Amino acid sequence: MAGGVTQDPLARYRAKRDFAKSGEPQGQTARKGGRRLVVQRHFARREHFDLRLEIDGVLKSWAVTRGPSANPSDKRLAVRTEDHPLEYGSFEGAIPKGEYGAGVVELWEDATYEPLNGDPAQALAKGKLEFLTMGARMRGRWALIAMKKRDKAENWLLIKERDEFAESDDSLAERFDTSVASGRRREEIERGAPSRREAGQRETRAKRDTRQGARAPTPAFTPPQLCETSEQPPQGEDWLFEMKYDGYRLELATGAEGAKAYTRTGLDWTTRFPTLARAAFELPCKNALLDGEAVVFDARGLSDFTALVAALEARDQAPIEYCAFDLLFLDGQDLRDLPLRSRKEKLRKLLEGHSGAIRYAEEIRGGGASVFAQVTTAGAEGIVAKREDARYRSGRFEDWRKIKGDKREDVQIIGYRPSKVGESFASLLAARETPEGLRYVGSIGTGYGARTREKLAPLIAEANKTKPAVSAAAKLPKDAIYLEKPFSAEARFGGWTGEGLMRQARFLGVREDRARPRKSEPARNSKALTPVTHPDRVVYPADGITKGDIAAYYERIWRRIAPHLHERVVSLVRAPDTIDNLFFQRHPLPGMNGSVLKVDCDNQTYISLNGEAGLHAAAQFGAIEIHGWMARRDDLDHPDRLVFDLDPGDDVSFILVVQAAADLRDYLAALGLRTWPMVTGGKGVHLAAPLDRSLAWPETEAFAEGFARVVAQQQRKRFVATMSKERRKGRIFIDWLRNKKKATAILPWSLRARSGAPVAAPVSWKTLASLDTGSAFNIHSAPQLPNEWDAFDNARQSISRESRELIARVLAGGARRAL
Repeated sequence: MAGGVTQDPLARYRAKRDFAKSGEPQGQTARKGGRRLVVQRHFARREHFDLRLEIDGVLKSWAVTRGPSANPSDKRLAVRTEDHPLEYGSFEGAIPKGEYGAGVVELWEDATYEPLNGDPAQALAKGKLEFLTMGARMRGRWALIAMKKRDKAENWLLIKERDEFAESDDSLAERFDTSVASGRRREEIERGAPSRREAGQRETRAKRDTRQGARAPTPAFTPPQLCETSEQPPQGEDWLFEMKYDGYRLELATGAEGAKAYTRTGLDWTTRFPTLARAAFELPCKNALLDGEAVVFDARGLSDFTALVAALEARDQAPIEYCAFDLLFLDGQDLRDLPLRSRKEKLRKLLEGHSGAIRYAEEIRGGGASVFAQVTTAGAEGIVAKREDARYRSGRFEDWRKIKGDKREDVQIIGYRPSKVGESFASLLAARETPEGLRYVGSIGTGYGARTREKLAPLIAEANKTKPAVSAAAKLPKDAIYLEKPFSAEARFGGWTGEGLMRQARFLGVREDRARPRKSEPARNSKALTPVTHPDRVVYPADGITKGDIAAYYERIWRRIAPHLHERVVSLVRAPDTIDNLFFQRHPLPGMNGSVLKVDCDNQTYISLNGEAGLHAAAQFGAIEIHGWMARRDDLDHPDRLVFDLDPGDDVSFILVVQAAADLRDYLAALGLRTWPMVTGGKGVHLAAPLDRSLAWPETEAFAEGFARVVAQQQRKRFVATMSKERRKGRIFIDWLRNKKKATAILPWSLRARSGAPVAAPVSWKTLASLDTGSAFNIHSAPQLPNEWDAFDNARQSISRESRELIARVLAGGARRAL
């Protein structure tokens, strides 16, 4: 303050320029609240890139000599320059010779950003600003870090964070030599050539920036509504009819944590469809969840699945578009209970003026027979009929129906017939999923070019000597070779025979968006498991996940969770109704049969699950979460594992939790303990160390507590070792209390009783470093994960006497060693 007048943040900017000559905007300080990110390539005396972030009504600016690099190993020098007005973010042109900054200015990036470490002005003042952007060129998480000030220059470093958008080289700046706004190159801007882009883009961007405001959380994956099959279109004016697209069903989610693309089974395919994710992030909303189909259109305007697969294999995003036909969430509101016509009206309005890769899937009201005839005559696959007054429900329901013109089928490839002419195979053997299980539906003999055979080679390489459990198995060829791991595919065929087999079937492509069916495992004798009662009861109301889905999940991942359950005393989190009403079950319930074992300890009776039947029984009793002791029932006095739970305060980002986990891993390794990480399905990360059971509870508990307290003492700004929520603000609680006798920790592969049905997923350190949330995997996607804890089950280690004594001495103040 000087003389009662606030200093003008644009004073330096204006003092350096003669606006009558330079053509640059004079501008003014705007109201706070925007989040615009701009990068301008400046062909001045020394070429550089100017990074500008909207903070406090101006564009805070840095000159980045070689431009942004998407390689996290590159630390680009960013020299702070004067603040610029917001209007400068749209400036592109040639500054005349003799003027300050003479040369061509090209708009290289124009997007929005989300701060990741609190208020951006405060973060800037503290010397570290972390942000997320999903621009056309800069994508993912970035950081600006201030260097120690040595002279008048204010030097910073621009660093790309390690995420799915990180690259292995520094080619980002040089790959793009045109304006992101006008499509012009340097020489075209210099001579004043007209823009190559439609003028409407600027209006769309302005509309987007106005509506986005403060972002809302990115919605989680929602299991999609699926279609029943119908032979004829339904009649009546209460039906809407849409084109049936032949592509990949995707949900696009956008919000404060960025944009995601999910397959129909919940797989995260953001890296497969980065252009669609970026287009979703640019939508004018606080957050949204769209349902639709990723497609490639042919010259006739029809979706072509084979062309889509080819585009993905070639990493060519240009022809891929997204046909959005439903809107589940918008601006923080759940729209699923609204009638379809209302959801589509909101979707149409959201996409108005949007010229990106997302288009609105048009519908026609009534006249289904006529619509079907026109569509199939034009060569399309068919239509989808939807009741206009129906709410959105996860699962397969009659108010959505698909009516196909040509015959296409999603099948499971269970084997092949060997070739007699030297080919890799003669035909593939297909089965179809039915309510009673897989049913053999015939062989697919055509559609295999050289590239297709090359892609199929690894999928059919592993044979299984056991005939798969399918109905109509008598029709399987006698010379069939069966696959160890069946896979999903799409086939076109001429019709059905009287025996239920496909006629004239042609292979169209592998369906990578569909989960592989579980391999038949005769030794498990799943038929011996009693079906759960009330399998259709919805347990996760917001997600449509049922009791039957939970039982099916645990049956599917049985072999993964088995080593962690074996003879372990457990506690269960049960939902007799829904996850809104939970019970923590430590002791046996009346009616629990022999598959749930009783374990006596200190005059109390606890429970242990006896193999797969015990896990199935737990699901029957409404169990969702499975928490385990650190000891097994055959030796309750000697723990077989040590677990540290990193529980962050509400204001601590997940990337800081990941960094903390890596640091604790290294500290424990220095003490002779190897650890494995697990994302908990919530905000935190567990570090687990297997033990050889040579130590008793008092020894392991003392070490766990001592280690946590030593780390918290030596790094007070990062960690605490007490449960206090107040002390946890801005820090991470190293929860060592899991290592007390009878205390429990969530077991690997357990579901969590939280919206979205996340899973406590054991991962590798490499995988952990790539994640941006502790709830990255759920009931749909977790079974697709590789088992990255193979070595955990066979590891044999103990906490050495030297390490235990060292921790005790440091804690007592008798040693000064820093971890």
